Amino acid sequence: MNQIINKKNLFLLFIGLCFISTSQEEKFKSPPKHENTYLFEVLKYERQPAPPEFIHNRILQILENPIDLWTPQDSLYFAYENVYLEKFERSLAIFSRLNTDTITNKHAQSLYRTALQKSGRYEALLTYNQKTLREDTSSYFSVKDAFLALNKAYIKQQNKLYIPDSTIIFPILKNPELGKLKRNASPHKNKIVQIAFAIDSAFRQFTTLHDSKDYILSQAMEEMGDFQREYLYISNALFYYSASRHYFKNDPIVAKKYNETLNEMSRRNYISLSFRTKFGKIIKNRYRIDDDHIEKSEKKVYTEADYIAPPKKKVRKDYLPWIDNSILIMLVLGLALIFVLIFMKVKK
Repeated sequence: MNQIINKKNLFLLFIGLCFISTSQEEKFKSPPKHENTYLFEVLKYERQPAPPEFIHNRILQILENPIDLWTPQDSLYFAYENVYLEKFERSLAIFSRLNTDTITNKHAQSLYRTALQKSGRYEALLTYNQKTLREDTSSYFSVKDAFLALNKAYIKQQNKLYIPDSTIIFPILKNPELGKLKRNASPHKNKIVQIAFAIDSAFRQFTTLHDSKDYILSQAMEEMGDFQREYLYISNALFYYSASRHYFKNDPIVAKKYNETLNEMSRRNYISLSFRTKFGKIIKNRYRIDDDHIEKSEKKVYTEADYIAPPKKKVRKDYLPWIDNSILIMLVLGLALIFVLIFMKVKK
């Protein structure tokens, strides 16, 4: 009997210790934390950038002048305004009549690229990118390389040469040589970081004022998510998978990768990046840009009060009203001739 009681007490003691141990573990469990993304951090996307002060002021200025009195420079700012208003075809129609080689400001160039992209002029966009983006031969994979790779994928799709789930947009991300690179090198010497920065820079341009369904951009984001998961940070991978789903929600492969990454972050006790905060939201005419322009210069309507009579001509008195002017001239010349003849005769 005593043995039964002792076993029962030991069992209760064991249960109590387990309960205490579990409670202690829950009490001292470390809180969720952000992953240390020292080498490459995903910064907030400015997908609807505010107009710089010089553009905003010029737009306000041209509002005060009739369109038929605008200079080519005024028309250029009107084109910028229409990009902000998401009237891309209209803006491109204006750009096409102007010399776009004069656009040197980086923000203004970005607006022109957005107009070309959103109007489906991918060939023209490729030419412009080749001409205006800076070459960087020192980089393992430059921003220009990333822009052109993404641009060419859109051209393939437009020409029906793009094969979904087969065509690779950024072949460098699948290069097995990446595994041989030093992942922990300092950021400015790290080739893995150079690749990530270049592609992320291209994404920032191609997502500007762009919220519509886009399979190309979705796959590009998926490729970047795979790359981040393999070589850099899992929390960054979750962000790019989220961006991929933003542009194409019906891809089950991306959905699976997203869920697996989310579970992995939970196991590692990481806090997920806020996709909405990082990626932002596009709001129609966010900056309240006025589109109420004066179409034509007003014609002045004169009233009786505005009339100023011309000065009266002084009328000289006509002493010989019966003689015509031509006859009078002939008489004067005749008298002058007679006077000369008399003078010469007297002299002799």
